[in-house]
Amino acid sequence: MTIIIRRLRCKKCGKIHHELPDKIIPYKRYCAETIEKIIGGNDDEGHLGVAERMELSTIRRLKVWWASLQLYLESVLESLSEKYGVLVSVKSAPREIVRAVVNSNLWLHTRSAFLSG
Repeated sequence: MTIIIRRLRCKKCGKIHHELPDKIIPYKRYCAETIEKIIGGNDDEGHLGVAERMELSTIRRLKVWWASLQLYLESVLESLSEKYGVLVSVKSAPREIVRAVVNSNLWLHTRSAFLSG
């Protein structure tokens, strides 16, 4: 599978930003759908698929990672809503929240590397 990540240059600040597809969560080995199922406990098909083959420590780390970022992500969404007048719900799917934060260039790049559960 090939994923194209667009690089965009901001006309205001001159920096290059990368547009993240909604299937990816930065610095994670699993797709956004799998991570959503783990952190949300969603069990649509009667099983979690890939999560069944994961080690319990991996599942625990993903849940701790999400719980530790949730307040920050909600704050960023509120700021984006106020700044751009766009309605972004905190109740959105995790992949939508992550994509909004990453594409606004407000993602904490090294934070997840230092979290352990």
